[in-house]
Amino acid sequence: MKQYRTREGDVTTVDLKTQLTTVGSETAPGALVVPQGMTHIVGVIVSQIMNFAAATAYTTLIRLEGSGMKNGPESLAAGSGGVPVATGGNGVNPAVRIPINFEVIQAQEILIFAEMMGTDVGGCGFVVTLEFSDKAGEGEPQHKTLTVEGDVTAVDTLTRFTAQGSISTPSLIVPASVKKIDKIVFAIGSEALANGKQCYFLRLGGNAVIGGEQVIALGASGRIAVQAGSDAAPQLMVAQVLDNVDIEVRPSDTISISVEGAGDDTGTATGVVTLVFA
Repeated sequence: MKQYRTREGDVTTVDLKTQLTTVGSETAPGALVVPQGMTHIVGVIVSQIMNFAAATAYTTLIRLEGSGMKNGPESLAAGSGGVPVATGGNGVNPAVRIPINFEVIQAQEILIFAEMMGTDVGGCGFVVTLEFSDKAGEGEPQHKTLTVEGDVTAVDTLTRFTAQGSISTPSLIVPASVKKIDKIVFAIGSEALANGKQCYFLRLGGNAVIGGEQVIALGASGRIAVQAGSDAAPQLMVAQVLDNVDIEVRPSDTISISVEGAGDDTGTATGVVTLVFA
């Protein structure tokens, strides 16, 4: 059996943890409590978008906290994008389901927070649904997460992601008792202030990665100048999920997470990466 609970809201300040507390016409729905009989969150369904109020790039994440999270807070990449002209955008992002296994405590509260990172794009709207179940989902019974974000300002330059929005120096230690990276959740987009095309890839290294450095494609973007007096289209990426990556790691050791751009320098790109451990 499953139960679904949703919260939504706006984030208007960069690097500020903002709780999502409403559900449209329900301006005071009360605490989001783990339903009776539910033991796991097996999916997080999320959509977010910017209001295109500033010519810049941004990225977002969500945080799950509160006494209902049996093994403590978790974070997940939510999306990214950019626009080269202020007030020059129009777009839609579908909701994405991120399959996950977080153990929960019934009748206890879960708080959903959202953050905008990178550069202040003006504002972001979020809607998040927690998918509760009375049993673990497919795969591992318990996941732990590590989320980092950063700006890629030049091509062919290794950029370490070491921040997490309002948390400037999150731990880069692989959680104890895990054995592998099970999934990678990510989003990356550019402000596209220069013409060209650019691809992005992830590097995972450090002492924690048993098989040595792993290099994985993330995506690509491009831009050409529009006609005089026209507004360029924005770049938008919803959270993407690479499942069953099965990268062996050493628990309680340090991992290095880096992103590079290659091709043409199209301006600053902003990315967010979540490693899901099992």
